[in-house]
Amino acid sequence: MKIRNLIFIFVSLIFAVGLYLLLDFEKDYSKLSMVELHELAQKEDAVAQGMLAYYFQEGIGVEVDYVESLKWYVNSANNGNTSAMVNLAYLYGNGIGVEKDLPKAFDWNLKAAKRGDSSGMFNVGKKYELGIGVAKDMEKANYWLEKAKKAKGSLL
Repeated sequence: MKIRNLIFIFVSLIFAVGLYLLLDFEKDYSKLSMVELHELAQKEDAVAQGMLAYYFQEGIGVEVDYVESLKWYVNSANNGNTSAMVNLAYLYGNGIGVEKDLPKAFDWNLKAAKRGDSSGMFNVGKKYELGIGVAKDMEKANYWLEKAKKAKGSLL
C-alpha cells in the first residue's frame, strides 16, 4: 500500500508541475477573465486551452465539466502543449472524467516525452519499469529515466 501512496503523491506532484508549466510568463493568463481565456483558446492558443481545461477539470470559476476539460486538453495537446499531454495521461491513467485507459495514458506521456517534456520522460520510464499500460521493459525504462534526469529543468 505504501508504494501506491508514493506513486499517487508523485503523480499528483507531476500534475501540479504540469499546470505550473502551462503558464506563459510573458502573458499572465491567471489574470484573464474566463471570457478572455476562452477567446484565446478558440484562437488556438495552446496555453489558454490548457488553462481552460484545468479550470473545467477543477471547477475554477466554472462548474466542473470533464467533457469540456477533456476537449480543451486535447486541443491544447494537439497544438503542442506537452503539459496538456501529461495532464491527459493523468486523467486517463486515473479514470478522471474518462474511462480509465492505461495504454492511452502511456501514449500521451510518450508523446510528451518525445517532445522533450521531462515529466513525460519520467512517467514513461516508470511505466516501462512497472509495466503499467505497456509491457515491462527495463532497458526502455532506464533509457527514459536517464533522459528525464538529463532534461533541462528536470525536477529529478
